Amino acid sequence: MERSITQATTPDGAANLNDRDPNPSAEYAGLGARRGKHPIFWGIALVLLCLVVYGASQPNRGNVYLHFVLQAQAWLDGETSIQTPGYQDVMPLGTTPDGTSCVATGDNSDCTPNGQGIIPFPPMPAIVLLPFVALWHAATNQQLLASMFAAVDVGIAYWMLGYLPIHPRLRGLTALFLAFGTVLWYAAAIGSTWFFAHVVAVAALLLSVGLALSADRDATEPRPLREATSAFTHLRWPGGWPSFVLTLAAAALTGLLFHLAGSGSTPMTLVAVGVALGLVGTALAVAVARRPGVLGPFLVALAVVGGLPALIIGGSQSMLSLAVAEGCLVAIGIALLWLLRPHGARQKRLADSLLASASSVEARQVAAGILFGLAVSARLTIIFGFPFFILVGGGSSWLRRGMLAGCGAAVVVVALLVYTYAATGQLFNPAYQYQYAVETGYGVFAYNPDWSITDVRYIPQNLMIMLFQTPKVLPTIRSIYPDNVAGAALCTVGQARGLFNPNCPLMMPDAIGTSILLTSPAFLLAPLAWRPLRHLRVDRVTVGATIAVLAIATVNLMHFSQGWVQFGYRFSNDFVPFALLLVALGASRLNRLWPVVLLIAVSIVVNFWGTTWGVALGW
Repeated sequence: MERSITQATTPDGAANLNDRDPNPSAEYAGLGARRGKHPIFWGIALVLLCLVVYGASQPNRGNVYLHFVLQAQAWLDGETSIQTPGYQDVMPLGTTPDGTSCVATGDNSDCTPNGQGIIPFPPMPAIVLLPFVALWHAATNQQLLASMFAAVDVGIAYWMLGYLPIHPRLRGLTALFLAFGTVLWYAAAIGSTWFFAHVVAVAALLLSVGLALSADRDATEPRPLREATSAFTHLRWPGGWPSFVLTLAAAALTGLLFHLAGSGSTPMTLVAVGVALGLVGTALAVAVARRPGVLGPFLVALAVVGGLPALIIGGSQSMLSLAVAEGCLVAIGIALLWLLRPHGARQKRLADSLLASASSVEARQVAAGILFGLAVSARLTIIFGFPFFILVGGGSSWLRRGMLAGCGAAVVVVALLVYTYAATGQLFNPAYQYQYAVETGYGVFAYNPDWSITDVRYIPQNLMIMLFQTPKVLPTIRSIYPDNVAGAALCTVGQARGLFNPNCPLMMPDAIGTSILLTSPAFLLAPLAWRPLRHLRVDRVTVGATIAVLAIATVNLMHFSQGWVQFGYRFSNDFVPFALLLVALGASRLNRLWPVVLLIAVSIVVNFWGTTWGVALGW
């Protein structure tokens, strides 16, 4: 059976997959011992290394596009629309002669612009920035925060990889690959709107995947195909009749939500339905888990994602709101102190019971679902990676795992839909369609206005960007547009070309993007995670991660735009936490260390080159 959990090693230091302890519990005890040997030290060292490198990569700390800073400031000012900043990706609003709101486009003469606009991006990155904007307002340095949060992403990845049965050195190498061998480095160095959203989404998704792995210790165990497929043929509804009735209620409320949105109901009506859906979803999770401890993740999510922003926004509106916010914080502090004080034997047993219930595998699966929902509220296409949590996580069966994670994710996604409706009047942000119309009007991209914003017909041309787009070699024109439209001439007579010479480069990135295989060749290790299939065996992590990567990548490829003015392929950040699992397992199952080191080293060199160029070009 192919695993790398044993202590035996080959001459190159990789774990020998053929010599394994017949006692699985002993293997996992060994894994726990290795994970427990200075993991905090190495995790902190990785974060500090990333802070230094990411910080040195962008010395000018520039902030060009600040959509999320403006959105956070708008909330503090009691608005959902932002002050129009004068740059792209903002749908301008206006008013008609009768006072109704409208979209201020050039062909709508009856709409007078009012200086407000709507951004097409989900709100989670702006929520993350809210405390910083409350302190520093427009002076908030989004680029610096992107570098700091991206460094934390790497630390979270190192923690997550600790739940895989791989050699400790592969754990560190894979985390280094994420840090410096993928376009996360470029996202950290640039830190503008689109890249900051990726940094936030990666953090939430890594935490989500890590919690699911922690609740499912045998998910990486290759099992016979017959055994793996038989799990889907035995259907037993978890939670009995109560959960079945609650599922029907949730389906009915979801239908009502969409019906009310389509009929133009008031935002408060949708808020009421959304709250009811959240309560039903929470009750469903309790019914499926049969443990009240699963309420813990919902309460934490409500406090952090709902309560804290509400306190910050309320505190900015009036002194009374600020006093109430401070009073709530003091009350929370007193409650925590009371919980931490010494208790009698009975109270201690009760506290231990509550703690065990709150940290159960079911509670962790619910928490994984909530964090997955938060990742979706930063990057929408991540939602297509949900099948991973049906296959991996706490719950003992695929249906139970999926329902627990689904309840957690649904609460966040419903909140996202309700907020979008309140801010825009539609469940799905109309600013996306507006931006599509704007970019098709440029006339330089291969966009078709007769196709939808997400269309399967875009896949062939976008697949070429994702897998085969190359840098510009010996360029004579510098331009961010295809076919060098509106570009400046390079290399005047007598100039020698250089690797980092912006006036006469030997090679420079293409603003449309660069092949993921060129920028991060260590991704080629991912298919090796399927090596157990040679013996008709498969593990759930490999299957789930592969489905998630392919699903997210396919939907991204259907999108009209694949990113622009970028090094590499930034959409790969949407699935990189899942791909990282495949890379780590593939590297382990390769059973040779030197190819892993070589591929990761090449990835790091290429990303150093690309990040340096992106900063030099002012991208």
